Amino acid sequence: MAVDTTAPSPRVASRWARNSVAVGAVLAILIALVATGGPATARVVTAWGLLGMSTAAAAGCLWRSRGFTGRARWGWALLAAGVFLWGLGQFGWFTRWPLPGVSGDLFPLLGPAGLIGLTVLIPAGVLTLPSASQPLVNRLRSVLDGLLIAASLVLVAWIFVMDPRLRDGTHDAGFYFTLVFPLTDIVLATILAYMLPRQRRHHGCGADLAFFGTGMVAFAVTDIGHVYLELIGDFSTAPLVHLPSLAAYGLILMGALRPRERDARPLDLPPGIWHTAVLVPYIAVLAALGSSVMFHVQTGHSHPFINYTRSFLILLIVGRQLLTQLENRGLTRTLESRVAERTVELHGREQWFEALIRHSSDVVTVIDADGVIRYQSESVRRVFGYPPEAFVGHRYTDLVDAEVAHRLAQAMRQVAARPFADVTLEVVHTHVNGSERPSEVIITNLVDDPHVAGFVLNTRDISERMELQEQLMHEAYHDSLTRLGNRALFRERAATALRADGSVTVLHLDLDGFKRINDSLGHLAGDQLLVQVADRLRGCVRDGDLVARFGADEFGVLLLGEDETGAEPVARRILDDLDAPVMFGERQIHVRASIGLAGTGSAFPDTSAIPDTSAIPATEPDSAEPNGAEDSPGDRAEQLMRNADLAMHHAKATGGGVFSGYHPRLREGLVDRLELESDLRTALENGDLRLHYQPTVDLSTSEVIGFEALARWPHPTRGMINPLDFIPIAEATGLIVPLGRWVLHEACRQAVEWGVAGDGHPPKMSVNVSVRQFDRADLSEMVTQVLTETGMPADRLCLEMTESVLMTDTDANLEQLLRLKALGLTLAIDDFGTGYSSLAYLRRFPVDTLKIDRSFVERLGIIADDTALTDTIVRLGKSLGMATVAEGIEEFGQLAALREMGCGFAQGYYFSRPVPAAEAGRLFLEGANA
Repeated sequence: MAVDTTAPSPRVASRWARNSVAVGAVLAILIALVATGGPATARVVTAWGLLGMSTAAAAGCLWRSRGFTGRARWGWALLAAGVFLWGLGQFGWFTRWPLPGVSGDLFPLLGPAGLIGLTVLIPAGVLTLPSASQPLVNRLRSVLDGLLIAASLVLVAWIFVMDPRLRDGTHDAGFYFTLVFPLTDIVLATILAYMLPRQRRHHGCGADLAFFGTGMVAFAVTDIGHVYLELIGDFSTAPLVHLPSLAAYGLILMGALRPRERDARPLDLPPGIWHTAVLVPYIAVLAALGSSVMFHVQTGHSHPFINYTRSFLILLIVGRQLLTQLENRGLTRTLESRVAERTVELHGREQWFEALIRHSSDVVTVIDADGVIRYQSESVRRVFGYPPEAFVGHRYTDLVDAEVAHRLAQAMRQVAARPFADVTLEVVHTHVNGSERPSEVIITNLVDDPHVAGFVLNTRDISERMELQEQLMHEAYHDSLTRLGNRALFRERAATALRADGSVTVLHLDLDGFKRINDSLGHLAGDQLLVQVADRLRGCVRDGDLVARFGADEFGVLLLGEDETGAEPVARRILDDLDAPVMFGERQIHVRASIGLAGTGSAFPDTSAIPDTSAIPATEPDSAEPNGAEDSPGDRAEQLMRNADLAMHHAKATGGGVFSGYHPRLREGLVDRLELESDLRTALENGDLRLHYQPTVDLSTSEVIGFEALARWPHPTRGMINPLDFIPIAEATGLIVPLGRWVLHEACRQAVEWGVAGDGHPPKMSVNVSVRQFDRADLSEMVTQVLTETGMPADRLCLEMTESVLMTDTDANLEQLLRLKALGLTLAIDDFGTGYSSLAYLRRFPVDTLKIDRSFVERLGIIADDTALTDTIVRLGKSLGMATVAEGIEEFGQLAALREMGCGFAQGYYFSRPVPAAEAGRLFLEGANA
């Protein structure tokens, strides 16, 4: 086996170029001396030039052999010996005339050595060179092709050139012996011509052989000229005739010194060139035979040389055909072997496919165009309990319920008009034991596929998925600690009541001093208190009313069909009931609450005209969710909740422990909001906003792998403005669009800058995208422009959106998401679990990451149900092929629980708060350990 041991170096190419220039200069000098000098000078320069150049070429070949092992080394060594001996033979021929420094005629001694070098060593070296793409039979055929071409050319040359000069009878058998040299040259050039394309195609190299083959062509020119000189008996122009030999040695030297092309582009010649190359020997033979026929017609007799040569050509053709037959037999055996192997492979694949279908969780059914089942997979027995024989040969619609049959028939008609179209629907099948099994059916129209010729139904049991979906839906609408409804359920119920034009009153309740209880008695005591408060609230309302926990120590009560007359007694009853002490062991804790009321009854103002004046909560958002239509029930419900929240803060401002209704005087907060809106426009125009970055940590390696970009506003007079203050304003006024573009551009620019300062690989950067931005059709174009301007790789950018993107204007948002996904970036759902997204939507939308809301994470390790819910979300992400990121990690216990669940990534104050760019850059460049 030949192994290339040469070490690539960037300086090799330049060194070879310098060597080539030097060789060219030497050749130019020799040619000039031969051309301009006298006969004696020309002979001396040619003789010693041939000796020197052949020695240099042999040394180059020998040097190249040291870069290989195995056959390649031996091949180049034989070429070196052959080139050197051939040069000695040529030098010996020139000693027949007096040469300075040489006594006597050396040709009798060096001539045989040159003959051995050209006719034995060089062919042996060429045939020894390894070539996995050119087997022995192919090489022998190339030798025969070379002999065919050479013999044909000799025959043509003999008829048109040599015969007229040979008729005087002065040339002996020695003259015919000189024909061996051009014949050998042509044969070697032919062999190399066949070797070179294959060598280049399969190994990406071959420049060395190209130089060597060109050198052999130059030798052929010299030897043909030499034969002509022997023919005419005039050797005065011998130096000029041997100039191609000088060039040949130079070419061989340059080819030997040429660096190996490890990554050279393979040579893929068009089929026409290959076909022409195969016909070249036959064309040469036809030319030779045609010339011999012409000779016979013109002279009326033949010649022994022509007869011998034609016989030799016939033998070569017979030999070539025998080799072709042997090769064809080998190819036939190989083809038969491959066919047998392919048959076995196909049979194995068929068995493998049948085993997959048999044990697949999907039930595969093939129905022909007439609705008759032609194939039923064995998996139907395991999934639905029926034997496959009960289906084959029957109409599918006759075996299922009428409603299912109607939906399946309608779906099949839908795809029947479009070959290879598919449609997905959910139906309920009946198990053999009588239980109902929700199923997903994918119908594909393969009627035009001759291998199938029918509709393919892939049916899978989705009972567990539906149960998980129902569980998630319940968890999405309920608080895991108190089992009360959450804000999403509260808003939906209120919107439903408003849609029915019923009277609705919202009570927003906040416990006074709850933080002190958490700080003094611990979070477990605080959780127990919240559970008891929830129980007391349930006891203060009717069965039709709704009690919900909004978060932390905030609760809401939805009174349906009540105005102020009915709402105020409920508020008093709640305050009185909460006034009773709560026992924790031997300790009594007194709880007070502040309640805000807002309703649609006559005692309250028209809430549809009241703008958003909500107070600032304690937590900061990562993204903002815009409102729906201005007069929609959902918007009015949200407005009621905000107004109740404002009234609650008013009650708390009076000292707490009381309730307060919403009144128009609370509109005074609008002035502050309008000023803040104007300042936000100015800040956005002047570039006064800043970005802080919160790191994302890989829980498996504890390394910082990316950041989430969060907008911050350092106000010149108010100080740092909370995002919950200016993000809703930006949403309402449309400023969120230019603000979002600035955040995206600055975050990408910063990530690229960190990548340049580090290892050239930017960190993963997450940027929140508002639903208002999805309303714009140019969102994907804007993202593309930012990526182009900043040089940010698309796969290093993650766009985060709330669950509302999946639920509002679904088709338009799906189109937007598909365009964004086509750019190569990552899509994530932020605050997952606080809203409601069905699994159907999660599967339909191209989402890559689920970010678990901090409200689930903050109770890990404390409440078992919260741990189970978070684990469910993590498992859901894995089942859908999505990554999971936990937000709001503040304690080691939460981190340990998430690692045990297999959550991939995390954020939170436990690792780092959102920090300015300089500090975030240090975290990325220096690393952060969890």
